[in-house]
Amino acid sequence: MATRLTWFHRAAWLGLSLLVIRLADLQLLHGASFRASAERNRIRVIPRSAPRGLLLDRAGRQLATNHLAFRLAIIPQEAGPVEPVLARVSRLTSTSTAQLSRAFAQSRSFPFLPAPILNPVAKRVALRVEEARWQLPGVLVEPVATRVYPLGEVAAHVIGYLGEPSAEAFPVLKTYGVRPHDLVGRAGLEWQLDQLLHGRAGGSLIEVDHRGRQRRVLGFRPPLPGESVALTLDAKLQAAIERQFGSQAGACVVLNPSTGEVLAMVSRPGFDPNVFAEQRQPEIQRLLQGPASPLLNRATDGVYLPGSILKLMTAMAALEHHVVRPEWSVECRGSLLLGDRRFHCWNRDGHGVVSLREALQQSCNVYFMQVGRRVGLARLRAQLAQAGLGRPTGWVMEEQRGHLPVDRRLTEGEVALLAIGQGQILVTPIQVAVMVSAIANGGRLVTPWIVAEVGGQAIPPPASRPLGWSRQSIEIIRRAMIAVVNEPIGTGVTARSDRVRIAGKTGTAQTHRPGQTHGWFVGFCPAEAPRLAMAIVAEYGGSGGGLPASIAKVICEESLRQ
Repeated sequence: MATRLTWFHRAAWLGLSLLVIRLADLQLLHGASFRASAERNRIRVIPRSAPRGLLLDRAGRQLATNHLAFRLAIIPQEAGPVEPVLARVSRLTSTSTAQLSRAFAQSRSFPFLPAPILNPVAKRVALRVEEARWQLPGVLVEPVATRVYPLGEVAAHVIGYLGEPSAEAFPVLKTYGVRPHDLVGRAGLEWQLDQLLHGRAGGSLIEVDHRGRQRRVLGFRPPLPGESVALTLDAKLQAAIERQFGSQAGACVVLNPSTGEVLAMVSRPGFDPNVFAEQRQPEIQRLLQGPASPLLNRATDGVYLPGSILKLMTAMAALEHHVVRPEWSVECRGSLLLGDRRFHCWNRDGHGVVSLREALQQSCNVYFMQVGRRVGLARLRAQLAQAGLGRPTGWVMEEQRGHLPVDRRLTEGEVALLAIGQGQILVTPIQVAVMVSAIANGGRLVTPWIVAEVGGQAIPPPASRPLGWSRQSIEIIRRAMIAVVNEPIGTGVTARSDRVRIAGKTGTAQTHRPGQTHGWFVGFCPAEAPRLAMAIVAEYGGSGGGLPASIAKVICEESLRQ
């Protein structure tokens, strides 16, 4: 009996000793760690997103701004059973419980991070929820700066839109204070300048009781708004051009030919970026899946056959290489036989005997097919590349390269087609705007740019590059472009204005759709001292002397009102 009692005492002392040792370990060695853990359990961070920087046009008009709104969120670890909480929120907000449940399931991430369930929320509803907070454990009413685009569709492809960060981008973005369901730039300048526009998030450090209720505020760091960015874009000119397009698909780029400033960049059909800012999912899906590709920026990513606007470069190559003189004439009888294939002029009856000026004025295919044969593929291709075709322009965002024929031998007929802008060539509207700017500014290749100021600091423009064209060649082509618009038999007479003299060239490019053509107009104004250079394409829109020429007239007359 004594032996058993002895062993019992020893076991008791051993257990007590182990307990003391463990308590000492917890208190002395890990006490600081557990105290910090306890602090974390009673301290919460309520993040507050920074307002995005403004986007302004060249006159200070707001293209993208912010409005104060509210959203409801739930902190999962403080809510307990979430179904009763969602049911109460449903009654207060007149929103179905099913909708709130779906939103919570989609937005929930970490237990301590607020999961948005309703956004945006009207102020009166936010106040109603705030008053009932004591019955809504874990529910937060968060003030948020929501993105607003006051002009709607105007310049949407340039401005871009917002969306939740992608899984690939989030690890990088979170280092800048981005939370999983914050909206960040996903396209356009909103994407390209996101780090400047996003700002720095702030928030409150609060103490809560054991039920997760706020006791006191321990600290606050105000969010730092993003930088405001002023653009070279003219919102009034942009809106006027978009109205002229109406429902017609196409694109337009207007540059200052001396500096490369982008004054307007239109792509139709368009979209309203407010749809993305407000997360209207059914409309977003329609835009993403629409057969008309409304999110595609046709001004930089649309590639087209240029048609007769390319005759400007064919003429330049011929003059610069002294292949023809301005007075050199060709008789156009409506077609040209090359080998066993007959190539037709758009005027099947023929233009008669035409010189270089008359051939540009009336857009004679036969004349320029003959010139193209004389110039040859190598010199013609070099001329097109020198003018910026077949490669990026240096535009700040995504753009297509277009296409020039590869270095191989083309048939005589293929070279003739290339000389009139058909066959193995594709261009973008922004490339063509740069090309015609070189004619307008006396032979310098500009880089298109659009960001004028960031945070009040001016951004220097990119330098232009001399092309080495002779003043005589440039002047010959400029005079012919003036005749295209201002003389009765010119193909661009629709662009003629009594208020400003316009120089231009029309083009009608064949497509894979029988009977449907792309219509082009390129030009500049005022013709004597150009301030604007433009490239306009109407996708499957018929002749360049129709809608594109009429849009050119509006552009030049609108510029006089600025």
